Amino acid sequence: MANIIVLEQISDCCPEQYWARKGANIIGYIRLRWGHLSCDYLPYGNLKDDNIRLLDHYFDKEFKGTFENEEERKYWLDKCKSELLNKYNELKR
Repeated sequence: MANIIVLEQISDCCPEQYWARKGANIIGYIRLRWGHLSCDYLPYGNLKDDNIRLLDHYFDKEFKGTFENEEERKYWLDKCKSELLNKYNELKR
């Protein structure tokens, strides 16, 4: 249970967006917009200028705002969750 990141989808289309939670706390924000997937660690639990960018990925489709299918979604969201958990654990040491 201690190493679980739960995603809450806050928009499902253009852009596809998620809050990442660890327990009751928001620790991350994931967004796919204009062909750019970003994953930010939120040290203070909200969107601010001091967020830490953990992942940037640019897809070939310039206007991509949603994942193509569940397999692609799972791959990238699992990658984001892993990055968020690593950063969380690093900062909590």
